[in-house]
Amino acid sequence: MNKTGGRFLAVVLALACSILPVLVAPARAATGVEVDAGSASTAAHRKVERDRIKMEREALTARRQQDEAVCYQRFAVEDCLRGVRAKARESHDRLRAQEIELNDAERREKAVERLRAIEDKQMAVPPASKRADAQVRKPSADPDVAKAQRDQDAHQRAQQQNSRAQVQASEQAARAAGTAERAAQSRAKHTQALQAAEERRARVEKSQADALAQGRKPAAPLPAPAASAPR
Repeated sequence: MNKTGGRFLAVVLALACSILPVLVAPARAATGVEVDAGSASTAAHRKVERDRIKMEREALTARRQQDEAVCYQRFAVEDCLRGVRAKARESHDRLRAQEIELNDAERREKAVERLRAIEDKQMAVPPASKRADAQVRKPSADPDVAKAQRDQDAHQRAQQQNSRAQVQASEQAARAAGTAERAAQSRAKHTQALQAAEERRARVEKSQADALAQGRKPAAPLPAPAASAPR
């Protein structure tokens, strides 16, 4: 191949390399629009769910206050209050579990969005290996130009590695936050179970003491349920 033909081939390859991102961009953009629409729909659904949880939580608080007011009109006030509060705790725990699930899903979605943004940015600039393959390989006449090209390629690779590390760190932080939140909820349930068991034991002991004081045979105490250890 003569020099004219070589230069013509180099020009054609350079044009093809510059046009390829333009041809790929519309398809990527269309996919991005679909993903953005799906993300918006998911975010709207989460907002509806959070509003529902907030309303149910407020309704539970109001209902608990009403039930406690009724308890104060009864003879066994403490027993009535314990039952009302235990029922309220169960309902609040259920809502809290739903809230944690929504938060975990949102963290995962944001991590995916960040990763997609990084991929889109990388698609806009072809990797150094592809640029090198698209060009006619020949030694550079200027050593400074070759060194500048190598430095630019190294900088781009470092940026890509840094972006991947940031996404991985974000995902790990999201998982750790969800795990810590669930562990705190488990510890709170364990503490509540221990407190309820202690209250039952105190009631039984008081009942036995009252029976002995009145000359009656005290009833056999009920075995306290074992509280599961927090996870």
